[in-house]
Amino acid sequence: MKDIYELLNDVDVDDHEFEEMAVTEFEKAKVKSTLKKSISKKKKRMGWKMNVAVAAVVIGLSTATVGLTFPAYAGNIPIIGDIFRFLDNEKTGLYDNYKEFSTEMNLTQNSNGIKITINDAVFDGETVAITYSIESDRDLGEDLYMGSAEIKGATGSGGSSRITKIDDYHYIGLDKITPFGLTSDTIDIKWKIDSVSQTYTGEKIKGNWKFTFSLPAIDSQIQLTNQSVKKNGLTVNIDKVAFTPMSFIVHYNQRATQQVQDKWHEADIELEIKDDLGNVYSGEGNAGSGTDAYTMNWSKTFEKLDPNATKLIITPHVTFRIHDETNSGGVEFTADGKEKEIAIPVKTGVGQEEFVMEDIVIELEK
Repeated sequence: MKDIYELLNDVDVDDHEFEEMAVTEFEKAKVKSTLKKSISKKKKRMGWKMNVAVAAVVIGLSTATVGLTFPAYAGNIPIIGDIFRFLDNEKTGLYDNYKEFSTEMNLTQNSNGIKITINDAVFDGETVAITYSIESDRDLGEDLYMGSAEIKGATGSGGSSRITKIDDYHYIGLDKITPFGLTSDTIDIKWKIDSVSQTYTGEKIKGNWKFTFSLPAIDSQIQLTNQSVKKNGLTVNIDKVAFTPMSFIVHYNQRATQQVQDKWHEADIELEIKDDLGNVYSGEGNAGSGTDAYTMNWSKTFEKLDPNATKLIITPHVTFRIHDETNSGGVEFTADGKEKEIAIPVKTGVGQEEFVMEDIVIELEK
């Protein structure tokens, strides 16, 4: 997918089509941050199945900004105020419709010179996505972290957090949380923030920000599938697919034979999904749960389904991995408070092995 600047390069316009518009400081900051991101280096990956926030450094622009209107391409220009799409930077399309179906919250708390506002939130029945903005009376630095929200009644949860610096005093963020063990179609969220921290330095600014709110699940249509493929001692089963107005969610699980468990530390699965019209869908993994690294239940959210599609073709891409000191390990604390290195179990495999499984074709119910 082209980014906004590539799209504008393709536009043939007349000088008389330019129209001056008044813009806010936030809008000017958004243009600066998006421009910087378009030429920045690739973001570092911080862990398996989880992306951690990276900050955008703002470059200087003049205080006067001219807005341009392009009638034929207006739909391609990011919507000001749509934090979902802004943080996605028009790259995947996954968040194109999230703003439309989210609930506008506008909940604000001030503490220690920092104002945090919950802007929008949406619950797709599997994962809650929360956008927020931070305004401070000082530069908070970069790579911020504020802790995770709690979901009432959940037995556990997983997710990701992404905070982007707009300028010295403004930030925006997106948190995704996948709770486990819920049976209700409504979730109750409590987010108690006692500090704003820098991820790498550990520096903290203490405060007291508390948010409590509830969200109903977006209407969805569930299609049970229960289709499996097997290869090299691994079984991948697609349990069901949930379709919402803004996305679809694939629920799947994996099982490995004892031979695989004896040879490899991890069996990692990525799903490639396309439809019978040739569309390829971008997606993001949600949290997973299971008894061990070989027996897991996962879900992954993909962008909005083409309404004319009649089939989904799901292709599992598998990587068997060996863990070593560069990608695993750690320490634990003994009863007397001393650190003890966690030993990596010995396996017979070497490095990693990659392979592609057969397609799973799902006939879509209309």
